[in-house]
Order: sequence, then C-alpha cells, then structure tokens
Amino acid sequence: MQLVDSKKEELDTSTIIARAVGEAKDAGQLPKGVTLQAAILSVIAEGSMPNTKVEQIGNTVFLSHYSEDGKEVAMRAFNADTARNYLESSVKYVKELEQQGVERMTSDFSDKKILQLFNTIARRPELQDWGMQVYKLNTGAMRAYVVLKGA
Repeated sequence: MQLVDSKKEELDTSTIIARAVGEAKDAGQLPKGVTLQAAILSVIAEGSMPNTKVEQIGNTVFLSHYSEDGKEVAMRAFNADTARNYLESSVKYVKELEQQGVERMTSDFSDKKILQLFNTIARRPELQDWGMQVYKLNTGAMRAYVVLKGA
C-alpha cells in the first residue's frame, strides 16, 4: 500500500479504511473466504454500533468502542499515513482519550509493526507513567492493555 503523508494530502475516511483493509487482506490477516468488499462493509457497520466513535487524525482512522461508563475503550486503527505521522496521530488520540476520562484501553492487532508503535509510544517521556502490557493471543494475534495515567 502506498502511504500518503497527511501533511501534504489528507485522504477521506473511507479511502483510509479501504486502503488499510486491503493491506490486511494482502497480508493474509482477514479470515479465509472474506472478500475485501465484505470486510470494508463490516468496518462501516462496526462504526455505527452504539457507544462507538470513528475519528480521523491525519491519514489514520481510529475506531473506538466505549464502555457504558466511558472509562474503557477497545480500539482499532486504520492507517494510510507515514510512520512518523501515524505515531504522532496515535499519541494525540490516546491523549484525547485520557482527556475524555478514559482509564483503560485495549487493542488487538496482528502486525508486528503495531507492537513497535505501542512500544515507541510507551517510551515517550510524557507517557512514562502509563501502564502497558502486550499479550500474545491463542490466535497468534496480540492484545495491548493500556492503563492511562489519569486512572
């Protein structure tokens, strides 16, 4: 997938999701038999679920499922931005979560580059007092648990 520097050109939300889902399909991260169109439609449907927010920062789309009390978020990110911009957008996103009163965040992912992203974020000086643990799931995917400093 060709990444697009959001500082030069900002893509629309649907384009970002389509590119990211296409990349996941090409990488074999979608279940067998799931077409690209079906996967994109499922993301669209997921974004309209109750207690769900879809937010674009740069060329990254964050899909967040909030608990009833708003203190927990399960999130996924769909990225079509450069690595540096993806990092900056992710930091901005988690800081916004904290400002909203979110105390805990989880994210499931398969790409080892996302693990590197989480580890880079965890090393940021302003985020040092957050807690983070990443576990490998039985499926081979990983799950990150993050406790925000406001908790």
